[in-house]
Amino acid sequence: MDRVFEVAAGIDVHRDKVVVSVRRVRNSREEVKTRTFETFHDDLAAMAAWLVAERVEVVGMESTGVYWHPVVRAVQSALPNAVVWLVNPAHVKKVPGRKTDVADSQWLAKLVMYGLVSPSFLAAPELQELRKLTRHRTKLVADQTRYKNRVLKEVESSGIKIATVCSDVFGKTGRALLDAMVEGKALGEPQIAELTRGTLRNKIPLLVRAVQVPLTPCTVIVLRQLLRRFDDLGNDIAALELEIHQRLTPMKVEVERLMQIPGFDEVAAAAVLAETGPDMSVFPSAKHLCSWSGLSPGSAESAGKSKKAPTRKGNKYLRTILVQAAMSAKQTKGTFWQRKFGRLARLGPKKAAVALARSLLGAVFHVLADGCDYREPDTVPPPPHRVRARVANLTNQLKALGFTVALTDAARPLS
Repeated sequence: MDRVFEVAAGIDVHRDKVVVSVRRVRNSREEVKTRTFETFHDDLAAMAAWLVAERVEVVGMESTGVYWHPVVRAVQSALPNAVVWLVNPAHVKKVPGRKTDVADSQWLAKLVMYGLVSPSFLAAPELQELRKLTRHRTKLVADQTRYKNRVLKEVESSGIKIATVCSDVFGKTGRALLDAMVEGKALGEPQIAELTRGTLRNKIPLLVRAVQVPLTPCTVIVLRQLLRRFDDLGNDIAALELEIHQRLTPMKVEVERLMQIPGFDEVAAAAVLAETGPDMSVFPSAKHLCSWSGLSPGSAESAGKSKKAPTRKGNKYLRTILVQAAMSAKQTKGTFWQRKFGRLARLGPKKAAVALARSLLGAVFHVLADGCDYREPDTVPPPPHRVRARVANLTNQLKALGFTVALTDAARPLS
């Protein structure tokens, strides 16, 4: 086997310790040194110093949980020129029988030295920081939705029918009525008329009927606390979005280009860039990016027969935001995405949404890789091999009907 690196390190990562093996070739023989370090900051710094002293060129470790994060930071800060390979644990399994932490680290060092595994995409430190914010925002929005549903459940169980009259209970009118009820204010027709906004002014009699039920003291306590949690989450989300917007300043051009794609807003663009980064050269093609995100179809074949298989596992945060963008894109009237969803509807709404999300990610890849503005896929000329295949198909159909076909380039005058 040909060596890719002369000095390689393998790190078996655990919560409380890391086992590090450095492998090098000396006098035509492989020499291995192994040490164990604790995962406290000072010990990780000592580990990094040892790797520097050993002149390590590449460091390989498994992406297990979140324990690898501080290890990678320690290695990247001490060895900025070294290559860090984060590998899939399923790709480095040893033959069962002799499984120890030392053997694992030595095996990892050998795999990366000879390039026998493929490294996963490891985001730059600034992207990892942006990911923390976008992923935390996703969780806060889910928490906010949960509290909203709990408020609605409490209101409905009390017999208050605001949701029947207001399409959005947390709109200006609905929220004003909830706050008034929690504060114990009288809600007659004059008071409700002062709190009502927009078209709901035409439904004041219905709103009076909806809030006639008095709240019990315990219901008031529960609703007051739920609404306060809901408001706090809204304030936290707003602060996060401000910080995310500031961190997106270096990627302003990419954000604007992504927002040209139907279904994308600044939130979706920020989430996608935080997960993939603006540099698409780390992915060989759009298909590789779709596979990494978990949007590619699964593969299950036996005896030459293809079987149904779910989509592959991938980046769940990227997949989620793209499916949400696809659900928005399918509602944009007169666009390619609405027509494509209509063609995919036979698969069912969920499968169609995933398939549309995969196509959207392909558009994202080409917009970022080519550094160009978004264009509707219908207006993009098909690649030459697709043109040749379509011409051959149509020609064969005409020949099957008994015609003799002679093709002439339309750009040339007919003789």
